[in-house]
Amino acid sequence: MTDTDNENSEEEVLRPRFKISKTRIGEGEKQAPAASGFEPDKVIYAEIDDEITTIFDQIRRARGERIALVVPKRAVLLQSVVNLKILKKKCDELQKEILIVTMDANGMQLAEKARLKTAERLFEKEENAPAPRPLPPMRGERPTRIMEKKISISDVIHHDKKDMVSSFIERIKEKIKKRKSHPKETRLVFIAPNKQAFFTLILVSVLLLLAIAYIALPGATVYITPKSSVLDPSFNVTFLDYEKNRSAFDNNYSNNILVATYPVNPPAFTKKFTYNATGKVFKGANSRGVITIVNLSNAPWVLAVRTRFQTNDGLVFRIPSEVRVPAMRGSTPGTLDVNVTADEFDASGQVIGTRGNIPPTRFFLPGIKNEENSKKLYGESKTPMTGGVTETVKTVSKEDIEAAKGLIEREINKSAVDDLKRYLEEQNLIRKTNFSIFSDKNLIKISQPEVSIQEGLVGQNLEQFTAVATYTLGGTAFDRSQLVDALKERIANRVDPDKKILKVEEDDIGYRFLDSDPNAGKVRLTATMRAIQMYELDPEKENGHRFIKKITDHILGMNIKEAMTYMQQQTDEIASVDIKTWPMWAPSLPNIADNIKFVIKEDTSN
Repeated sequence: MTDTDNENSEEEVLRPRFKISKTRIGEGEKQAPAASGFEPDKVIYAEIDDEITTIFDQIRRARGERIALVVPKRAVLLQSVVNLKILKKKCDELQKEILIVTMDANGMQLAEKARLKTAERLFEKEENAPAPRPLPPMRGERPTRIMEKKISISDVIHHDKKDMVSSFIERIKEKIKKRKSHPKETRLVFIAPNKQAFFTLILVSVLLLLAIAYIALPGATVYITPKSSVLDPSFNVTFLDYEKNRSAFDNNYSNNILVATYPVNPPAFTKKFTYNATGKVFKGANSRGVITIVNLSNAPWVLAVRTRFQTNDGLVFRIPSEVRVPAMRGSTPGTLDVNVTADEFDASGQVIGTRGNIPPTRFFLPGIKNEENSKKLYGESKTPMTGGVTETVKTVSKEDIEAAKGLIEREINKSAVDDLKRYLEEQNLIRKTNFSIFSDKNLIKISQPEVSIQEGLVGQNLEQFTAVATYTLGGTAFDRSQLVDALKERIANRVDPDKKILKVEEDDIGYRFLDSDPNAGKVRLTATMRAIQMYELDPEKENGHRFIKKITDHILGMNIKEAMTYMQQQTDEIASVDIKTWPMWAPSLPNIADNIKFVIKEDTSN
């Protein structure tokens, strides 16, 4: 055997041929043929709890460019696609090709998303290849647990930059040691400046500053809008007439809300009301024509004077005199032609006039209530009705006068609260007070209005007429600021321990009447004032500091999208979140907690 043969044999022993079963290639790669083989230079066995930093350190130290990484099921490495993408990126930088060998289906899918090659099994040699000599024991081939301290992902990412700085420092240390080991006589030496060394020093200094800036200077501002909710508790409030119950305010040792009230009795109000007349006088002409009355009964039918004949549209026509309609003979109906004249108003009270000029049609008798008889007697016209003219004049009727009195009383009851409020607002401006009026109808007194309408209006041709009403009002006023302060104090005690009051709707107070005692000047109401509370996330406060620290510890160095998703999942405390980074193209948050600033935005839109 020649030396060349010996070398080839030894190489075959040291580098056995492997065949990959069901080789899979990540997205963007072409699928390898089932029969193609992957011949690794090195096989690394990962432990189930090995992190990416430990595995990458083994890959970096391994010799060869083709590495087969055998990973057990449920290993930490296969739980995150981010870890696999980082591993792929760092191995590409080392120009090493990695094959993930695992039976973990989910892990294999994540590896494919990270564009890594995957396989389910690793066989020692192809089926038809001759069996190689037994492998000599190779140090480091068996999986062992690395006992050194684990490094973080950020250390792996910045490893190259740190190596450059470290090597520069080491070179300086070596030069210092050489000078100490070879001492020379001290003498003054003038050296000509070296441009290349000068520019190299500047370049290294700039790179060093950039590396420090990249590690220490990146920052992020997290804008958090805490979740808010509406707080609208109700409280029982006792309103007491101050003059009648002054002692109750001087000796109020209870926890009840007491508010002083004062009577409001403005001067009498006088208002003028205008109403439209509804009476109508017909001045036009009524339509006329001839209808044929048809009798389908076996007996003659007598119709009284002004018997009505009506169309389906409500138009009414009447006969001028009494008529007798002959009975039916055999199969021949009894018929009688009569003249008819339209009424001034139809069945709905509307003027007929020109509407009575209708073509031939059929009429029924609304006076016949029996349905069977109404089918036996009806009328029909064979020629159009003509001569109708529409012309009416409005007049004031007696019904208009009575209706106006009722409308005035309803209008006064409806405007009583507004009348009292306007009067009280004027008094507040004059006396510089802040009184409000109770709007509950149980606490407002309205006198019977005195209505004055011009006499002799009935029957006059008028479109409108006026009426004057005089009435008095009485109510109860209270100091609004006193009530607001009392309610705000009670609401402050109802706020959740981890929340604070963001806004109080002082102008939106609801009341519900309970009972009153006019003789004692006492009124009891339920008052409700709306407030908005939100989570206390101020970092200067205890609850906020604890919450912000929890968030910070979790998102340090995290990808911005993942950090956003994590914070948006805190739905109990956070309504919305936004992140701004510097530099703006930074894909992740800083690894230093002091470089992350939190800004709390208050939302009062509820």
